[in-house]
Amino acid sequence: MKLFRKDGELIEVVAYPGETVHKGDYLMIMDESKELGLIVQVIDFEYIEVPGLLEDVIREGLFRDSIYIDGGGKYDRVTSLINDIKILKCKIRGAVKNGKLINFIDDLPSRLSSEIYRISPNQLLNMVRGEVMYPVRLGRDMSGNEFIVDAFHLDGSLTLITGMKGSGKSHLAKLLAYHFSKLGARFIILDINSEYLGLSEEDGIIVLEPGKNFIFDIEYLGKETLINVFTNILGLPSVSVNLFGEVWDIARNRNEKITLDLLDRITNLYIKNLMVKDAIIHRLNALKSCRFIGESTTLDLNNMFRDGVKGYIINLRDLSSVEKKILVEILLSKLSKLLEKNVIPPFFLFAEEAHLYVRDTYWEDVVTRMRHFGLFMIFITNQPDSLGHMIFRQLDNIFIFRFLNDKDLEVLSRISAVDTDTVKSIVKDINRGSCLILGNVVSDMPVVIKVDKLSFRALGETKRIFQFTCS
Repeated sequence: MKLFRKDGELIEVVAYPGETVHKGDYLMIMDESKELGLIVQVIDFEYIEVPGLLEDVIREGLFRDSIYIDGGGKYDRVTSLINDIKILKCKIRGAVKNGKLINFIDDLPSRLSSEIYRISPNQLLNMVRGEVMYPVRLGRDMSGNEFIVDAFHLDGSLTLITGMKGSGKSHLAKLLAYHFSKLGARFIILDINSEYLGLSEEDGIIVLEPGKNFIFDIEYLGKETLINVFTNILGLPSVSVNLFGEVWDIARNRNEKITLDLLDRITNLYIKNLMVKDAIIHRLNALKSCRFIGESTTLDLNNMFRDGVKGYIINLRDLSSVEKKILVEILLSKLSKLLEKNVIPPFFLFAEEAHLYVRDTYWEDVVTRMRHFGLFMIFITNQPDSLGHMIFRQLDNIFIFRFLNDKDLEVLSRISAVDTDTVKSIVKDINRGSCLILGNVVSDMPVVIKVDKLSFRALGETKRIFQFTCS
């Protein structure tokens, strides 16, 4: 490889036939005479354009496809090589001066004497981040080198895993949860399609089935949680919310257990306005239909991470859309309070198919305030624009699988610290099971990896018609 030129923000490198380079690969352009090295990343490539080359290509094609004419001769080997020479479009990601990493570049390496060679993402990150405290192997880079991140940079962060349907998002989320369990990090997974249940084969990971081993009674949930559900999910007007608060206080002063039926009776007796009465009773009936609302609580959230429990998988598959939203709201409301009071330790919350139940009214509180108390979100979605700009502005890490839709790519390129060209060029051509990693976890050095296979039983794979008819 040879340094060709600098074109605006791009460094162009000539790659000769036989020099295999992939999109996302890192190159070091080292000029020993200046003790200067440029760290660049390949974001695109194209064939070199030489005057008269088109004519040569056409002539070569005609000779190849026609009958060989004796004495016609052959093309010079140099001409043949020129046909396959590529220009690599590279973005400058940093520089090395006198053996130290620098951000400010005040010179360029020599075209003549510079040596260009590939460096693995791990080599690069080791120069930037130093010692890895909590190693997590996610896969291999495009050259087949093992790729490891430090889970420390996921801790305390807001993370997004996104990509087209079937591109490998949930696969990566399962891998992260698996490694978290090995490192002793606690987590809760909101499992929409029962695809994380294989993780329960690991020690300390429990599956919660709403309506079976995961039930709350109304008195345990409390007034504040119910008001949050009525306001954020069921859309109860503020006047009705205030009157429901009075209904709860009346029930509280009675010497009997608070139940939905008791709240229903008091509402009928105490509320005189028919519209308000109907609005409250309608919401109480909605709670009665939820299979995870019962006469007794099966799991005290205060003690959920005791006795060696590392993680919970909450199976939401059989719940209706409204039930999912109500349960998520209950969890956020209760867990937030427990974190504020230091009753439970910090944990990761995996929000699978987050676009199905994320509403700005309560996720704002989780993203902006609760991360300071120890609730760290990992959103998994194929609709990144559904999460809202407030969430995007605070993202620390992004794992992007393949996207072809320009609208989605525009959204992702605006929220990341990396330039638009990098995101659009690399993500469109990424293979299934590979992803582009951006953010703190890679020290803002974009990395493309092929995600590892799972070492445990994977669930949630798409069932296909011909898989069964041909077996």
